[in-house]
Amino acid sequence: MSTQGYEKVKLQKSAEVTELLESRHILDDEVKMVIDNAESTGEKLYQPGRDRFLAKKEINEVTYYVEYSVVEENTYVVYSAYCHRAKLVEE
Repeated sequence: MSTQGYEKVKLQKSAEVTELLESRHILDDEVKMVIDNAESTGEKLYQPGRDRFLAKKEINEVTYYVEYSVVEENTYVVYSAYCHRAKLVEE
């Protein structure tokens, strides 16, 4: 994934979602990286009937999850996002 790729991503968020992301200390750039990765690799889950996707990406040892839908090329509506710092390790 190139830096330019995620920088082209445009986000649309309600005031409630903006407040939610701020309270969870999730930056727009992190959301953009998750969406760009999902759209460029196809690694995302589709929610039938809701026309939404759920994607995840690990950034600096933190896994971010973003629920979003596509508006048009490079423009996405963000519905929710969360992250965790837990690391699952197989023995």
